[in-house]
Amino acid sequence: MVSARRTLEPRVKSGRCDYTLCMQTGQPTGRPHRNQGLFSDHYLNTTLPTRPDWRVLADEARPAMEEIASLLDSYTPSENEAQVEEELVRPVLRLLGHTFEVQPALATPEGTKRPDYILYRDAGSVTANKGRTLTDESLKGRAFAVADAKYWERPLDVSLKGGSKDAFSNKNPSY
Repeated sequence: MVSARRTLEPRVKSGRCDYTLCMQTGQPTGRPHRNQGLFSDHYLNTTLPTRPDWRVLADEARPAMEEIASLLDSYTPSENEAQVEEELVRPVLRLLGHTFEVQPALATPEGTKRPDYILYRDAGSVTANKGRTLTDESLKGRAFAVADAKYWERPLDVSLKGGSKDAFSNKNPSY
């Protein structure tokens, strides 16, 4: 395992997910993020990397990022959502240290939904909520995110047209 900093430059090559790992000791070149106007590019590219707290976090994250890069290098994209979850999403969640429950029942104003994942603060919180229909109250202080996984390269910003193999709307989920 190499300890130098790296950024991931994704590209698909021969049907496989091929990630070029740019090894360097300084700051990443190019765009190490897909900002899309959410934050100031100047802040992300110039200010954030010089903050001491960011540098500490970057150093802590480096081992997990290297393992994720290795996982991505060997990953073959799929349009089968369950396969993407098994081969990519769950391993990445585990590498990042997340504790999660898969497809729990979640009460929403539109009825009970089953998001792909609820991310919890710890294993005890998962155990406390296992097998229950989750509510805001039961998640309070225990869970911090709801996650929905989609198949590789599925567009998330447009509605899918008829004939799609996807049984659900392509609308970003709101739980």
